[in-house]
Amino acid sequence: MRLTTDPGSVFRDTAIPIIRFILYALQWGFVNILEAALLLTALFAPIAIGLSLLPLQGRPIWAWLTGFITLFGIQLGYNIVVGLTAVVLVKSGAELVSDVAFLFFLSIFAPGLAVLVAGGGGFALYNGISSNVKSLIDIFSNAIGTVTSIALIRRG
Repeated sequence: MRLTTDPGSVFRDTAIPIIRFILYALQWGFVNILEAALLLTALFAPIAIGLSLLPLQGRPIWAWLTGFITLFGIQLGYNIVVGLTAVVLVKSGAELVSDVAFLFFLSIFAPGLAVLVAGGGGFALYNGISSNVKSLIDIFSNAIGTVTSIALIRRG
């Protein structure tokens, strides 16, 4: 008696569970490393505030704040993309292949998209803050100097 097996069933029974496991692990790892990054960034806030009190060229608090906002942007972007993809998947009546495709999207493409979009926004935000802070400091310094000069002239 000879047993014949369908190559498709062998692939479904062995390879698909392994692929699912790897994709679930990648997705779980991304979500948890993002949470850990948010926690560590929050813990560094007192150091950034303390360093901002020193007379340095740049203010570390702006770099810290930009990084923190960027991490929240990554998390928000990832959640939005995953939610929209899940809605499309449910509305389309997903089969096995689209289930694996969704997991692939969830663990590879969605994190990449969220990091690229939020990272670009974070760089733009930091550059905008750092270029405008110097001009704001100059304006306030000139205003304080003018008010002081006027006060001295009226007094004297």
